[in-house]
Amino acid sequence: MSSLEYSSARYDELPLEIVLKIFSYLEYSDLLVAGSTCSRWHSALDQPEFKARTRVCFSKVLLSDQQSPAVDLLRCERRFNHFMLEDVTLGQVRELLKFIGQTAQSLALDNVDLNDKQFYGMLGVLPHLHSLSLKRCLPLFMSGSFLESYTNSCSNLNELANNLAGLRELALCDNQYLTDAILMRLTSFMPRLKVINMSGCQIAFHNALQRRFYPNANASDSLLPSESVLTFNFILTILNLQRRTLRELDFSHTLIGQSLLSLCDLDLQLQRLYLGGCRQLNAMTVKTFLATQPLLTALDLSATTCVTDDNLACIAQTNSQLEHLRINGCTGVTNAGAIHLHKLRRLKSLDLSSCDGITSDGITGGVASEENHVLLELNVSHLQICEECIKSIASNLRSLRSLHLNNCVNGVTDEAIQFVIGQLRWLRDLSLEHCSALTDAALTGLNISKLELSRKQSGSQASTMENFYPPKAEDEIVRDARRKQVMLAAYEMNLIHKEDFEGHNIQQLRGLRSLNLRGCNRISDVSLKYGLKHVELRRLLLSNCQQISLLGMEALVNSCPSIEELDLSDCYNITDRTMQVVTGKLPRLRALHISGCSQLTEHTLDAIIVNCTGLQTLSVYRCRSMYADIEERLSGVHTLRNLNMDNMTSIDNADFFRLKKRLDY
Repeated sequence: MSSLEYSSARYDELPLEIVLKIFSYLEYSDLLVAGSTCSRWHSALDQPEFKARTRVCFSKVLLSDQQSPAVDLLRCERRFNHFMLEDVTLGQVRELLKFIGQTAQSLALDNVDLNDKQFYGMLGVLPHLHSLSLKRCLPLFMSGSFLESYTNSCSNLNELANNLAGLRELALCDNQYLTDAILMRLTSFMPRLKVINMSGCQIAFHNALQRRFYPNANASDSLLPSESVLTFNFILTILNLQRRTLRELDFSHTLIGQSLLSLCDLDLQLQRLYLGGCRQLNAMTVKTFLATQPLLTALDLSATTCVTDDNLACIAQTNSQLEHLRINGCTGVTNAGAIHLHKLRRLKSLDLSSCDGITSDGITGGVASEENHVLLELNVSHLQICEECIKSIASNLRSLRSLHLNNCVNGVTDEAIQFVIGQLRWLRDLSLEHCSALTDAALTGLNISKLELSRKQSGSQASTMENFYPPKAEDEIVRDARRKQVMLAAYEMNLIHKEDFEGHNIQQLRGLRSLNLRGCNRISDVSLKYGLKHVELRRLLLSNCQQISLLGMEALVNSCPSIEELDLSDCYNITDRTMQVVTGKLPRLRALHISGCSQLTEHTLDAIIVNCTGLQTLSVYRCRSMYADIEERLSGVHTLRNLNMDNMTSIDNADFFRLKKRLDY
């Protein structure tokens, strides 16, 4: 094909098969942008594989058939399968519910202020529902008569039973007014549940409390569920009815303890079990129950301080199918238990963060003891690990997509991160929060010594460090100050050349999407200009990186145009001009954190209002010069849902929008 023919090629004429292949490599936000290219590419988004990744979310708005955003959805030609309502107030939504009900397969309601009648109306128009989540819906269950009057009508009962018969997933998280009676009425229409999530619910596990509400345990009337309390004994009844299909249980952040052993009698075949934050558990209970669940692929025991080395040894032996394991915050685990983790050959994600008893020996003798191409995610934050341990991780876990090394102060050095960049080319998520020893050399591969020599040979008039520090100053302070001066001088005088990059540059991680450098105060503009050039970077956290300024941010926003979340909190060199550049060059910005940037004024507010058309979260704590009429002015940013500032908790329940009359009540 000639160059002329190639230049005249029309991308909107590509075969659909090629377009779909291109789309398969894109993240969701990229899909939305690609779909707006032309009508052909837009229609490609209607394919089932992409519709399954799309969820329509209404957050902190009033839903009404007569106004946006409901009106906008009703006009949409596309159909969607997944919907979420978060902190919304419901008006007249009959037409909207009919529209949603045509295709809805999952519905999640989080802190939605709705009553029984409204909920019954929803269920009546959702015949294809497979997943239902009711989180923090306190008014719905507060009366205690939920579904009682509805089920008294035979016609209503048959319609409800037909619509909920296909339900496979039920989540009832953080509902303090949930009772045995409500749970029985709700699940009686769902005969084949695969997932039950009751995390954060106030469940009564103590036998004395259960006897109080069921005094005649052996009498026939004991079968009548209580209208006042949610008991674990009655939950066991529900689980027993669902045991043939049940595959996932979530009792996280409840008081479940020895009661877990009661599940052993149900002959469950669970694949996923979540018990995070269940501090009443003991080691023997966990060991006994897990021995009955050999098919588990996901297990969460985070912050359950009872977990011991013996538990890990048993898990490695009896739960060999595990693919996802979280034991972060389990302070009873030591190196003796961690070394057994190498036996879990199918493990894809592992979280060992804040396990104080695990050190370098536990990692190098366990999960990083040999070459492993299966593990994709590893979190070893807040562990006392050394530089050699991190190198061992990079050498043996070459397929890692996510690596978290937060607060690993002793091990995360420039040399260690250089090794990580050189070995882990598939990384998508790298977190190095509060690794204060890192410098620009870690991310760029620059030879600092050569730069210092070049600077001296250039005849720079900058004063030497000996003029600033007395002979008794700490060596590290002197070296750090000299390094900062060398980098700044080299940057401003254009003394950095290609041959100065002798190590690995973070640019080699071409697919990097999230980078956390919070508290890495030695990182400067040099890293932003010569290191961070990632077109796929979505999330960048730079709070307390106080050497960052306009010079670096100008280069960054041009090289990383896809950033959606940016944290510049407590970067005191950030000015109004910097924010004008940032907001003008990052069209996808959804979350912006600039708390503690004391130089910012109302000019930054103007830039946000004009440029940030999709901003959803804004944090401006301690930005006093921006506070004049900030609520009134930001009411024009129609996408904004979370405003975090001093003397204001946040925008909750759309109070902010009610105040500004943006909702028609």
